[in-house]
This record gives sequence, structure tokens and C-alpha cells, in this order.
Amino acid sequence: MKQNHLPRSHTNRILILIIVISFIGMGIQTLSFKNIPVFIVSAQDDSWILSLQITESSGKGATLVLKGSPNASDGQDDLDIPIPPPPMPPYIRAWFTTPFPLPFNNLLNESKHIPSQRVEWNLSILWVPESENNSFTTIDITWNPTQAKQTTFNSLQLYQNNITLTNMLTESTYSFQSNGTMHKFQIIGQTISKNDTSRQNDLPILPIALGTIILVIVAIIALFLYKRKK
Repeated sequence: MKQNHLPRSHTNRILILIIVISFIGMGIQTLSFKNIPVFIVSAQDDSWILSLQITESSGKGATLVLKGSPNASDGQDDLDIPIPPPPMPPYIRAWFTTPFPLPFNNLLNESKHIPSQRVEWNLSILWVPESENNSFTTIDITWNPTQAKQTTFNSLQLYQNNITLTNMLTESTYSFQSNGTMHKFQIIGQTISKNDTSRQNDLPILPIALGTIILVIVAIIALFLYKRKK
């Protein structure tokens, strides 16, 4: 049986075209993933928790837990746990303040949806001493930086009145004085820096579309040359 063979020159052309297609595809893939925001690429990250220990000089304390989970919402959900009623003085009462209805307006555990570009927890701490005791005491907020680094953020800061108090990814404690007044803080996690937000939030739509068109054109030419000589 007689077999048809393509001339060597046409075979080489087809081989070159295949190689060109491969390199174009690799370039488009690299370009696309390089410009996709970090919070999109890390969409499959696992849930994480960060425990806060709030203690007072006499030994009284409280524990709060902030969480990040793909199954959580930034609104009220089943992962949020309200704070229990206070004990008899003296005690420390700490909670996350929310706009949710009672009893979820003050939370012992507050979960946020991840991955997210920016997440904020509103932390309130109240030292309630024994009656007629207005002396100052030292309150410590402590956490595990290793646990903090397992979050999906590359910035996790403790704020008060819009002033940065400490970097929670590198430090492990923050202390302040209290005589029984309310103290309010914010814990803000960010996935990308503010300077990079506008630049990285734009996906490379034009390069991807142009590369796709080139791939289609090259594939059609290769198929046409092959069928013409078959």
C-alpha cells in the first residue's frame, strides 16, 4: 500500500509551529499568574485561628479567638460565639464588638471570611476591679506570632485610635495601664500592601486575550498546512 509522506520542509515547519505554540502558552500562563492578586491565588488556603490571652497583674484573665475560614461570612454565622455573662468582680471582660443583634453583638470568637484583602476585628477590653478600687493595673494582650503567621495576611496590626501599636506577625505581646475604663482596639489584617492594591487588582485581560488569539491563529495555520499536504 502506498503511503503519503509530507516533505521534510513541511514537517519541519509544523514542528517549529508546535514549539512556538508551546512557548506562547507558557508565557501567557506565567504572565497571568504573576499578575493575579495574592488573595485570589490563595483561595484554597485552609482555615486558621489566632488566640488572644488578656491577663491582669493579679492573675485575672480572658481568652478570645479570632478565626479565618472560607466557610465563614463577615456577617453573623454559626461560627461566631457570644461572650458569656460576667462573673463577680474583680474580672477582665474582653470581646469583639459587632453590629449584630443580641447576643451576637459581643463575641468571644469571631470568624471572618477568607481569603479577603482586608479584615478588621473590633476588640474591647474592660477591667472591673473590686468596688472602690480605682488604682491602675497592667493588662497584657499576648498571642503566638507563629500562629499569627499562619493567617492569610502579610500584614496583621494592632491599632488604637487609628494609631499602630504593634506588628502581630513579629511581636507577641502588648501591655497598657487601666483603672477600670473601657479600652477599644482594632486588629486589621491585610493580604497585600496599600501601595500595591491598585496595581495588583487589575487582571491582565488584554495580554491574555491577545495571547489566546495568537494561539488560535497559529493552530489554524498549522492545521491548514498539514491538510494541504496530506
